[in-house]
Amino acid sequence: MARIRKPPISLFLVLVCVASAGVGGTFSRDRRVDVSVNQIGFTPGGSKTCVLKDGAADRFEVIRTNDRKVVFSGTLVKSGGDFGPYLLGDFGAVKEPGTYYIKAGESRSYPFRISTGAYADAVGMIVGYFRLQRCGPSTTGYLAPCHCDDAVRLDNGKHQDTTGGWHDASDLRKWVGATIHGMIGLARVYELTASESMRARIMEELRWGNRYFLNMQEPAGYVMSHVGGDALRHGDGNRWTDNVIGPEGGEPATIDPTPGGSTSKITIVGDKDDRVIKVNPLDRPGQYKFIIAQAMMARLTGQSDSPYAERCLQAAQRCYDWCAKDWPERRVENLGGALTAAVELYRSTEQLKYKDDAIACASRLMQLQVTEPLDASAPVCGFYRRRAEASEPYRDIWHGCWHLFALCDLVELFGDHDQADAWRRAIRLYTRDYLTAMSSRNSFGIVPHGFFANQDPGGNRKIGAYWYRYFMRPSDGWWVGVNANLASAGVGLIKAAKVLDEPSLRSTAQRQLDWIVGCNPFCASTVEGVGHNHPPQFVNGSEFHPATPRLPGAVMNGLGGTVDDQPFMGDGIYHVSEYWTPMVSYTMWLMALLQS
Repeated sequence: MARIRKPPISLFLVLVCVASAGVGGTFSRDRRVDVSVNQIGFTPGGSKTCVLKDGAADRFEVIRTNDRKVVFSGTLVKSGGDFGPYLLGDFGAVKEPGTYYIKAGESRSYPFRISTGAYADAVGMIVGYFRLQRCGPSTTGYLAPCHCDDAVRLDNGKHQDTTGGWHDASDLRKWVGATIHGMIGLARVYELTASESMRARIMEELRWGNRYFLNMQEPAGYVMSHVGGDALRHGDGNRWTDNVIGPEGGEPATIDPTPGGSTSKITIVGDKDDRVIKVNPLDRPGQYKFIIAQAMMARLTGQSDSPYAERCLQAAQRCYDWCAKDWPERRVENLGGALTAAVELYRSTEQLKYKDDAIACASRLMQLQVTEPLDASAPVCGFYRRRAEASEPYRDIWHGCWHLFALCDLVELFGDHDQADAWRRAIRLYTRDYLTAMSSRNSFGIVPHGFFANQDPGGNRKIGAYWYRYFMRPSDGWWVGVNANLASAGVGLIKAAKVLDEPSLRSTAQRQLDWIVGCNPFCASTVEGVGHNHPPQFVNGSEFHPATPRLPGAVMNGLGGTVDDQPFMGDGIYHVSEYWTPMVSYTMWLMALLQS
């Protein structure tokens, strides 16, 4: 009879472990990575929070990765709110630079850093994203060179050089109203960084982008709408071209303006694939952002290239004068833009007319603010009505918090003005009694998309006579995620923290960035190349080939919401996963401010 060999002791122990664990059991080395935390990290003095599903543990530990030492242990606090029950951990006491992770019961987080330069690499990657999105005769665009034949005017068929700039999103369009945010975000980071090498990179990018924007300005002063967008029908310019400028009198291109076909055509002189300039004026917020960008460029280049700086300043002033023909502004988004444009022109020229215009815009803006609490049990106020003659509140997803930025700038510039206390009160109401108060109604500390009058938009969240949502309504058809809304609110909160001397507002700002880079119910970062668990990529496979690849540093539209206003990651839909310049720019700006 053959002798039976005993299994090696290691195999024996494994078999015992399997038997003891039972079906579905886990080994001690197996961890659920579902502690939500900012996957980049934090500055030493910044607020630091982790979030975990309720019931998983009652305590958490902060563990240093290089020696697995527990550097902090804390209690997980139960938190209810609009997204359900969670546990919150506060580890703001951990300030020593290093790489760490959170452990809570059988759950852990992804690793993160604590460093004075915590966001430097991410900001650098986002700056690099613009190089990859360059349009025109570049050497760095992901399919360079491209669209060297941009573009022909829709009104008269003549070619006009509008090369340069950046593709806006995961497509090939150059919407001025969206991509102008790249100029502002890059310029703000330029102002905040002390690195000369980073400044050189940013200035190169600013000059490339501005090549396009300056050429989109008409002699009357206004800026045209776009190149490569929807000139006559959806997607008619969202395509690659042969990069050849068609000669005058050459073979004409034709565009049929109706999807079903029509005998009505518009003739464009040039090659058949030349893209079109939509020559009508850009909307008012976009005009003001063009002014802001040009005024900033005038200041940033004044010492190094005075002729270029003068060109930018004149472009800003001509656009401002065109806008001023139709004053006074009445809508929040226009007032915030006009106010900031006046402030930036004052900074560049010190002309008193811009100061006076800014103060007048501030007075009109404050008349739209709701200053009384909506409900005695939930004293929320400080948000704005869209315009004086309507009760509907102002809300937006990508125009940003320019009304807040502008008031903070006024206090910084004219803090001793006789209206300065009124500006401070308006800032305090918006940041403390609206943004911060509303952020406390969910465990992740994010601010809402906005209030709704008249009817429930979905979610049944109500304060006083108003309903509110954190996410845009999917029932509206076109909707996108909340990254621009969160990041711009974060920027405004940090600016307010400075002018009001209320450092606690920075904590609310921090939580907006935390959500974008992983501290959300999916532990999902929505910045390409940063963090983990990114939503599936959006691929535009129907309008042009090859499609936009994954681009490091791109910021997605962001997580969206269901009909019931619960967080939603999607399966690669454009609403969540597409790149969009406002999201990129506000996120980069917020990172730079938190680090500064």
